Order: sequence, then C-alpha cells, then structure tokens
Amino acid sequence: MKNLTHLKRLFAFMTGYKIQYATGMFLYSIQGYIFPLLMGFFSAGIMAAILAGSFEQLINTSVITFAMYVLAGLGVGGGIYLLVLTNAKIQREMRRQLFDKYTNRDLETSQATHSGDSLAALNTDVGMVGQLMENTMYAFLQNFMAFAFSVITIFIIDWRLGLAGLGVGAVLFFAQNGFTGPLARLNESRLGKIADSVRHMTNFMAAALPIRAYNMQNKALRDFETPIGTIKILDIRIAFIQMWQNIFTTVGGWLSLITTFVLGGWLVINGHLEFPVLMMMPPLMESISMSMGGIGRTIAAFQGPLVATKRVFEIIDAPERHFHKDKSAEFDGYNLAVKSLDFSYQNAENTALSGVSLEISENKMVAFVGESGSGKSTLLRAIIGMYERPEMPIFIGGLGFNDSSAAAWRSQFAYVDQSCKLFNISIAENVEYGKLGISQVEVEIAAKRAVAHDFIMELEDGYGTDCGEKGGSLSGGQKQRIAIARALAKRAPILVFDEATAALDKDSERYVMETIESLRTDHTILITTHNLDNIVAADSIVVMDGGKVAEVGTHGELMALDGIYRRLFDEQER
Repeated sequence: MKNLTHLKRLFAFMTGYKIQYATGMFLYSIQGYIFPLLMGFFSAGIMAAILAGSFEQLINTSVITFAMYVLAGLGVGGGIYLLVLTNAKIQREMRRQLFDKYTNRDLETSQATHSGDSLAALNTDVGMVGQLMENTMYAFLQNFMAFAFSVITIFIIDWRLGLAGLGVGAVLFFAQNGFTGPLARLNESRLGKIADSVRHMTNFMAAALPIRAYNMQNKALRDFETPIGTIKILDIRIAFIQMWQNIFTTVGGWLSLITTFVLGGWLVINGHLEFPVLMMMPPLMESISMSMGGIGRTIAAFQGPLVATKRVFEIIDAPERHFHKDKSAEFDGYNLAVKSLDFSYQNAENTALSGVSLEISENKMVAFVGESGSGKSTLLRAIIGMYERPEMPIFIGGLGFNDSSAAAWRSQFAYVDQSCKLFNISIAENVEYGKLGISQVEVEIAAKRAVAHDFIMELEDGYGTDCGEKGGSLSGGQKQRIAIARALAKRAPILVFDEATAALDKDSERYVMETIESLRTDHTILITTHNLDNIVAADSIVVMDGGKVAEVGTHGELMALDGIYRRLFDEQER
C-alpha cells in the first residue's frame, strides 16, 4: 500500500504531462503484444502458403507483414520519443522544485541538513525516479499489455492453450514476486549508503585544508571506503537476486514452448486445431508466460526507484517553517528596535538570547562586542531575518518582522561575515550578486569603496578573474574585500558587518574601517569585531554577555563604567 501511495504521489506530480506521458507509454509498451502477434500471423501465413504450394501467397504474406512491422515500428519509435521527452521535463521540474526547496528553507533547517543528502537527492534519487517512469514503468505496462492481449487472442483460438499459458505464467509470476521484499530492503540500504558516500566527499572538499594539515588523508579515505564497501556488498546481493530472476525467466520460456508443442501437438493430432494455427501459438504462448513472469520481476524492480521517489517527495512535501506574511512591506524610516527578544536554536537546551532590547536610530554606527559565544552573531542574524519564529519582536520603522514578507525584510540589509563566501564565477559577477543588473562602473565603484579595486586590476583578467571554488584562487583578505564590495553594491539602508575585517591585513583593515565609518552618513551600520580599536568612534557600543545586553554606551561612557567593556579593551591593549 505504501508503494501505491508513492506512485499516486508521482502521478499527481505529473500534472500537465499526463496525456503526453500516457500516449508515449502506450505506444512504447504495445510492442510487447504487436510484434509477437505479427510474428504469429507471419508464421501461420507462411505455413499456409507452403502447404498450398503458392509462391505468390508466400510473397504477399511477407510484404504485408513487413509493411505492418514498419508501421508498428514507427508507432513504437514515436512512443519512445514522447516518453523520453516527457521524462526529461518531469525530472527537470523535480530538480527545480528540490532546488527551490533548498534555497527557500529557513537557515536552521538548511544548516541541519547535510549537503551530501541534498546532492544525493538532486542526482541519484531523481535519476532513479526517471528510471522508474521510463524503464520500470515501461517494463510493467509492456508485460501487462502483452499478457492481456495475448490471453484474449489465444482464448479466442483455443481455451485449453489459454489455460495452459496462464498456468505457466502464474508459476513465473509468484516466483518473481518473491524477490520483491528483499530487493526493497537492499535498495533502500543502497540509497542510504550512496548518500553517506556523497556526504564524506563533500566533507572532504569542505575541509581539505585541515585534513591535509593534520595528515588525515588516509582516515578520510577509510571513512569514504566504509559506505562504498557496503554499496559493493549490496550490489553483489542485488546482482545475485537478479541472476535468479533471469534463471526463472529462461526456465519459463522453455516451459512455455514445451507446453505449447505438447498440448498443441495433441490438439492437432486429435483434430481440434489446424497445424498452421499451431505455428502461430509459440510467440503468443511465450508472450503470456514471459509477461506474467515479467510483471513479477518488474514489481521487484519497482522497489529501488520507489524508495528514491519517497525520499524526493519527503523533501518536496516537507512543511516550510515560514512565519512572514506574504505581502509587500511599507517601512516608515529605518530606525531599528528589538523588544525583549528571547531566542533558542532548534533542539538546543540553552537560550541563545534572553530579553534583548535595543533602540537603534537610522544612519548610526552601532558596534556589538563580547566574548565568543556571547550572542553577538546570533543577534545580528536574527535582526536580518535569518531565523523563522512565530514571534520575533524586531522592528524597522515600526513595521514588525512577522508583518512583512521575507524578501522585503531582507532587502533592507546587506550582510558580510568572516566566512566571506564567494561563488565559482568571476569577481565582477560576485560583486553583482549584491544587486543584479548593475553596470560595470557600479561594480568598480563598490570595489573601490571596499579597497579592492587596485588588487583586482593587478590580476591577469581583472574583474573577469574566476574566484574559484569557494574563492580558492584568492587570498583571505582579497575574498573579504570582494565580499564587502558585494554588500556595498546592494546599497541597502542597513549594513551588517559580522567580523568582516577579520581576514584583512592591518593596512587593508584600516582602509575598510574608514570606508565603513564614512557610510554612516546615509546607512545604519551594525558591526561586530574582536578588534575594539576599530569601533572606538561608534555612535553606540552594545556589550553582550551570556545572550543578554550587559552594557550600552559610547566608548568613553563604557570605559568610565569600568565594567565588561573596560576589561575587554584593557586585555586587548596588553
């Protein structure tokens, strides 16, 4: 019943393609009946011509049969084209919806989902769904149609031969169907291990530097070998079952021929059947027995693709945790307010933020400081809308976080963190990601403000230089400045810098901080940093401690307070 549910969900997904798919599948599958029937008519016609001693009848039968074969071949070829075309469209739509699901997940769900699982779903699982729709479904329908039409034809000719064919076919069906359960379990395990192998591969690519630095390549290889070794064992077990399936198929074909000639010969001998008609029986009888065995074998073959189908639709159908309203926001100014914000990460025992309240006027520079784990980055990410909760008491110009659309809220911010993620595209395209459609002049202006233009122009391809995987062709400081240029290109009213100068040398850090400070004339600046010298001139400094706001004031006020900020500043100066 569960398998039927997965199939039903798959057919529901095919809305808009059902007629095209059904037509292609019918034309493709009918060959399982048409060609054996044509062969049967040809055998009977040739035998009748030989017995009549008519060469003309022999030629006519051959020409007519050949013409019918050509027409049938054209129909089957058209069916294959329609089926492949439809399958490609459905797989494309499935991958699009999966990718859309990944891009629109809330941050916590995305971070909790390993990229290896996502890659396995996009590639292996969707590929197996395509195999189900094209090959496995075709095999099932071809066998079913061959069985149905062949039974009807043979029963019209002689009911005894029809019963004999059904008997042999029933034996094959139940023999093949017995492999269904074991194959389902093996394929489900195999898909899980494929996802594990992809997960180890992505882990290695994401952490290649520390793995090499600690000489852990052999351990990484052993970790990778574990799932692929299991996959090898599972493949051997699946191949062993398929071997027995083929043995049963071969035995079934011989049983069908023996039954046909023994029973059919008896009928001819006793005058119940004409000899030319008997010669028409072997292809049709074999079609019955083989198709029934094929149905049982195909039901077993359904198991792997159905597991993949289940995995794909579990992702596509997963409920989304979005608590924004789907409407355009109307912001009345850009004053920020946080009112008694409590926040905990999913499945976490401790509270990350507790009772945080802040008032931040627009076009001011506000710094957030504190020891690691104090809640600085969590607060900034909550402010820019990275976490979805039913109640988030955060406001821009009086409009609440939950009263705007996610896109409208996030459009008010440009964000740069210390990881400075870049895409494997050119420098210009990375900067343009801040605001799609900007001109090359605007790209260069943003780069100059981020103190990146000079080093970019020294590169061989300038702004056309490929950044490489995760910006791997650039130094840490270069990547950071390009990420800052991307944020400046967005021209959002609120700029957020979360340890954005951490990877810069002293001179670049000083130039970038001068740029950041100059932006407060027409931007609100929120910044976290461990270098407290960078935020001495901030309009306000918020000191975080244990997820709470411990102190708020200017540099001078906090130094006079002689509290946490004074201790942090003095420790840094030593």
